[in-house]
Amino acid sequence: MFKFITLLSIIVTLLPLSLLAQNINHDELSTSIPELTDFHSTIYELWHNAWPNKDIEKLNQLLPEIESGYKKLIEVKLPGILRDKETAWSKNLETFYEIIEEYKNAISKDDTIGLLNAAEKVHSQFEALVRTIKPVVKELDDFHKSLYLLYHYYLPDYNYDKIKESVDTLLIKIEKLNKAELPKRVKSREKEFNKARKELNSALKDLKSVLKSKDKQKIIDKIELMHTKYQAVEAVFD
Repeated sequence: MFKFITLLSIIVTLLPLSLLAQNINHDELSTSIPELTDFHSTIYELWHNAWPNKDIEKLNQLLPEIESGYKKLIEVKLPGILRDKETAWSKNLETFYEIIEEYKNAISKDDTIGLLNAAEKVHSQFEALVRTIKPVVKELDDFHKSLYLLYHYYLPDYNYDKIKESVDTLLIKIEKLNKAELPKRVKSREKEFNKARKELNSALKDLKSVLKSKDKQKIIDKIELMHTKYQAVEAVFD
């Protein structure tokens, strides 16, 4: 029994760190921000009740909730899949702070028009935060979830089998992405989107071809290029 345990310990010790590192935290793949969802009830009350009815008393009463919701948002740590959104998220939070200060100042000065204008801005900025993390095209978000695993888990350790498996998954997902249509609010960017999507599709197919060679450096380079092309698709909506 002792010999078996000793042998098992040696095997575990000798296991490549790359294999031990494949434990994926699936929370990293979620784009949900509970604090933002919770804040929505306050914004709803502001935008659909207080603001259209010019209910100044209610707008005054909502200030503590707005400040509380904001304080929770600045404590949020974005999940891994949203790491590329951190700069935009931070900038939007800074703007949100300035708008809330404007809201407070309007209250302190009994500035009715100023308060109504600030309330409108609070709503708009909340929507800007939602757009920062919410995918414009759900098929692009689905593609990103598989790309995230490939780029941040399998590529660093160069797990060839997992890379190959991920590429096959991405090829299936890009077929759906290629058929996706833009929502009306971003329809004006369709030409730019189609161009970027076509280049992503081409980069992915090039990667698939290079995989057969098992040339590590070429594969790494093609993954990097494909990732860059994905970022270009996302940038269409920035």
